[in-house]
Amino acid sequence: MKGITATALIATCWMMTGCEKKPTGQVVAVVNGEEITLQELNTELSELKIPENADKKEARRAVLQQIVNRRLLAQAAKTDGVDRDPAYISAQRRLSEQLLVSMYGKKAMDTVGVPSTAEINKFMAQNPTLFSQRTLYKLDQIQFEMPADPKSLKALEGAHTMDAVAEILTKMGVKFARGAGSFDSGKIPPQMLKQILALKPGEPFIVPAGEAGKGLVNVITGSAPIAIPQDQARALAAQAYRNQALGKLGEQRLNETKAKAKIEYQPGYEPPPPAKKG
Repeated sequence: MKGITATALIATCWMMTGCEKKPTGQVVAVVNGEEITLQELNTELSELKIPENADKKEARRAVLQQIVNRRLLAQAAKTDGVDRDPAYISAQRRLSEQLLVSMYGKKAMDTVGVPSTAEINKFMAQNPTLFSQRTLYKLDQIQFEMPADPKSLKALEGAHTMDAVAEILTKMGVKFARGAGSFDSGKIPPQMLKQILALKPGEPFIVPAGEAGKGLVNVITGSAPIAIPQDQARALAAQAYRNQALGKLGEQRLNETKAKAKIEYQPGYEPPPPAKKG
């Protein structure tokens, strides 16, 4: 035994059942030697909308079992070499970066103070389409499949009525459906809304559809005011003000980081030059 080092003793210990990890204390389960902690379990529970009258103990057990099953499948995937697949490595990096940016944003939000009454009043006055002039616009809509060559939609620029749009799409062989729709002025970027309202009455306009591969042609057919209770409006304004401040802070930090960074692009992959103002 004299020649056995401390490292060898530890290695030997882990091969013996007496030194195996056990689910005690802050460890609620061990899956093939991998621990699942109470913090992991509580994090997943906090993200679920569990009814107040639900059995909390049963919910805990059910969620823990989901984690165990996921861990088992993840281990099986690693055994099968999935974690060495270039597609997995790329996706993992992207998800990891997105999570870091998201948590960085949450941390930054803590530095953005609650706006004062004067700041809220000013924000509401500067954004009437979100508050005092919030409007529901009724639409006549044509939803269509985006063609293989989006440039072919340039033909729609000469269409000044919805019937003309339908006629052009028919000639192009583009499938479409016509129906009624609406949009809330509070959910449209102010600059875009300004451009839409500047059109002549009955003039169609195109916006991207929510569904991938779809396009929408719209024309406003009517409108109705949207009344928001004052207390609710002020709460929305406070949150929107903080989100705007957070956006500016994020942009500032990005610019500061870019200024210090060394970024090199392969020829042909560099970003386009900034657009000229005016």
